[in-house]
Amino acid sequence: MTPGDAEIARERPTSAERTGVSVVIATYNGAARVPDVLAALAAQTAPDGSFEVIVVDNNSTDGTAAAVENDPATAALRMRGVEVRVVAEKKQGLTHARIKGICEASRELACFLDDDNLPNHDFIELGQIAFEDLTIGLVVSRVFPSWETTPSHAIMRRQSLFAVNSYLGGAAQEFDMHSPIAPIIGAGLWVRREAFLKAIPWRTPELLLSDRSGDRLISGGDIEIGILIGRAGYRRIYDPGLCLAHRIPASRLETRYMRRLIQGIVRSELTLKEKYLGERVSLRGRLAFVAQLLAAPLVGLWRRDVKRETAFIAAAAIARLKGPFRISK
Repeated sequence: MTPGDAEIARERPTSAERTGVSVVIATYNGAARVPDVLAALAAQTAPDGSFEVIVVDNNSTDGTAAAVENDPATAALRMRGVEVRVVAEKKQGLTHARIKGICEASRELACFLDDDNLPNHDFIELGQIAFEDLTIGLVVSRVFPSWETTPSHAIMRRQSLFAVNSYLGGAAQEFDMHSPIAPIIGAGLWVRREAFLKAIPWRTPELLLSDRSGDRLISGGDIEIGILIGRAGYRRIYDPGLCLAHRIPASRLETRYMRRLIQGIVRSELTLKEKYLGERVSLRGRLAFVAQLLAAPLVGLWRRDVKRETAFIAAAAIARLKGPFRISK
């Protein structure tokens, strides 16, 4: 975060002086994906001009900015009075991109979309209604998987790793204020901008998990946002009426990718538990992980898709042995 970015955030008007939504789309090499997100936003039932779109280009090399500018959906949005702009964030990492988007935002609410998220037509309209209670600082959407190819049984058992949460069901729920770590996912994550700036150390992002960084499969940045906004005293809600689809390409179902994904998520979870709950892995715990690793072939035999089950169980055990990521204090 540069001094210029800090000035941007400080100079924004207070939440009481503006209304509407800033949709922040963080992308890395998303020239082929972002246009579909823009088309979904152009089809929203929200009143014209009630939202803006900020595409944060996180160091892309594929002409993402030009793709956004030249896309027909961009023109359609602007015809509706929706401002669409691309801003650059050179520091790699989804957390850095989200902070950049928040600093550039000019509306009371912000909604984070990934470049493979397709929101329902009433997504923006319903999202604003969800924040009518001023004590609410964060709202989690209901995310459904849109598989390019049918996943195997071993992957379906782990579908939550793909930032989907449709399994939470159709009933709204509030996350316990006394349980800091909640099932929060960044796809379709809504925040009150004022709450974000108050709770998140956006001036010193090196203190946070970087989340997805280029091809590095670190995660947990969304959960950390939820932890900090909850600790700041704001309510955190799951609203199943806010629906979107998460496109999952066949390449993400390959065993090699899945092993990397599992390791990144497990280590990120350990990082958050150590940082916010004070949980450290003991020697006894590490010995248990060794046992899990050795037992992976036997456990896999009891499940379908034996080879993948064995590989995935082993990947999780290896991640636990490696332990948390190290970030600045």
